[in-house]
Amino acid sequence: MNSKLLIISPPENIPSEIRMVKSLLEQGLQQFHIRKPGFSDSDMIKYITSIPKSYYKFLVLHSHYYLAKEFGLKGIQMGMNRVAEAKGYKNSFNYFGYSAHSFDEIITNKHNYTHFFLSPVFNSISKKGYKSTFNLSEISRFLQENQELKIIALGGINNNNFRQCIDLGFSGIALLGAIWHKDDALNTYSIINETLNRRAYIMSIAGFDPSSGAGLTADIKTFEQHEVQGLGVITAITYQNESEFRSLDWLSFEQIKKQINILLSKYNIQFIKIGLIQNLEVLRQIISLFKEYNDNVKVIWDPILKSSTNFDFHADINKTDVLNLLKDIYLIIPNLPECEELFGTNDFIEIQSKIKDAEICNVLLKGGHTINDDVTDVLIEQNDVNYFYGKRLVNKDKHGTGCVLSSAICSNLSKGINLHSSIEQAKNYITKFIDSNHTSLGYHKTK
Repeated sequence: MNSKLLIISPPENIPSEIRMVKSLLEQGLQQFHIRKPGFSDSDMIKYITSIPKSYYKFLVLHSHYYLAKEFGLKGIQMGMNRVAEAKGYKNSFNYFGYSAHSFDEIITNKHNYTHFFLSPVFNSISKKGYKSTFNLSEISRFLQENQELKIIALGGINNNNFRQCIDLGFSGIALLGAIWHKDDALNTYSIINETLNRRAYIMSIAGFDPSSGAGLTADIKTFEQHEVQGLGVITAITYQNESEFRSLDWLSFEQIKKQINILLSKYNIQFIKIGLIQNLEVLRQIISLFKEYNDNVKVIWDPILKSSTNFDFHADINKTDVLNLLKDIYLIIPNLPECEELFGTNDFIEIQSKIKDAEICNVLLKGGHTINDDVTDVLIEQNDVNYFYGKRLVNKDKHGTGCVLSSAICSNLSKGINLHSSIEQAKNYITKFIDSNHTSLGYHKTK
């Protein structure tokens, strides 16, 4: 379970508080902050020891830091007034948090702490009259620019606005007043926690590879590792293994449509990844079907024109048709030969000119087909070009790397991560996949 949600104790003791803390931990709370400004050492020891030892790994102290180390707790949280006191514990915990009240505070301390509170995001519930001075648009921009940091929203968060915090880009949320100032605290926690930890639905529309190194099943493996809920639609049944491709049977658009419709009838799908497809007309029909369902759906297309075993799926691509189709696609991820086939060039400047003139999608040009050790990928946007550097791993070629990379990018995007960071994280994932063993079938793993 993700620990996107944490709860802070009330500063003063309240009736049945420990019983409530135990209930929250029993329900799955994975981070509880003990903030008791008036506690003596003995008070804090009594509070900690009233909680079962099995939950110590979820506790964070806002004071009495030596006790966090003594009892083997998760970590400590400090504000500006406790920085000196906490300094000696910096490398003692996985969680070493700082409470900030401005963007500048976070930037100044960005290398010193593992996590940050930013508060108050909304007007405080527990402190009457403590009003937020933040503009939500500015928060969103700041979080987008600092996605490498773990920044947690605090202040005025309740059932009605917690989703806004995740939409803004916060790594998690902290509850205080919404829990301790309500009679139905457990229900409040349950509702928010379930929503926060619900996985995004993401669909792969691709061919079936019996070896599961590429295609639909490789996509589903990648989705699972990225903690998104993968849904699958088959476009073709292929007869292959990781080293030989013999033939395939295409499914008709009507068969594909039936698969899509039953899924759309139940699931809210915002991102789809399309892989092996029979022709541009089928691709157009699939995209049109989704646009009728949701005009804002984002399509990521991995244009598989030839298999890694050199089976040619498509010939004589109409480049005008391609440009028209790309108006409804968010990102296309071709390799160098595919880029040449689709655009008539693999020159970055020429491609950028084409996508700018036609007002079409972003292009991530994969560098795996270069002849040297450099496997740098290039993101070409209408007004920008960015490079994602990498080095070739010797004698570790893998079947299905394009499928895995595109699925990883799509997964990251579905979790609210911006395009550049999605690509960076997917690049790291594919490196681990390629380096996982010496065979052509890679292992999916996060560590």
